[in-house]
Amino acid sequence: MKKLIIAALAAGAAAFAVPAVAQSVSGTIDLTGTVAAKCTAAGGLNSSIDLGELAVADGTVNAAFSANNGGLTRTFTVTCTSSNPQLSVNASPLVNAAVVTPTTGYTNTVNYTATMTAAKAAGGLASVADTSNVAGATTVLVGDHLANAASNVAVTVSTGNTAAGALLEAGTYNGSIAITVAPSA
Repeated sequence: MKKLIIAALAAGAAAFAVPAVAQSVSGTIDLTGTVAAKCTAAGGLNSSIDLGELAVADGTVNAAFSANNGGLTRTFTVTCTSSNPQLSVNASPLVNAAVVTPTTGYTNTVNYTATMTAAKAAGGLASVADTSNVAGATTVLVGDHLANAASNVAVTVSTGNTAAGALLEAGTYNGSIAITVAPSA
């Protein structure tokens, strides 16, 4: 019996004395993600332009808007994740709403041109202009990514005009420019 116990103890000790074989397993984790086509603007696309006195001394329109306060251009920083974004500009005329029916020879409306310009990633500019006397937006594709830079989109007001020789009715004139930068479809 002693022999049996000693043999059993020896077998047990031998089992514990054998080093354990390390076993490992490995694999790969695949990652995927997406980037949606989108355009965003740091601080938004809202601003204002004060054109100042719209008439020159004789009462006709100041076509250059030279009495403006703060300049005729506003810049924006726009980021688009897709190539070839679309620029859209829609100029609405300046209207003196207090004068519903202007007197003959006078006007309550000043038209102008709004131009949106965007810097391209590869250099150069894309530009689209809209005149306020024609309804609807004017649209163009950039033809490249937008430049990854501050102030890469600008909107400028120019070329004030009215009916030939019309005098401006006194009062406050209001208009707007709707601008959109959208990812290409």
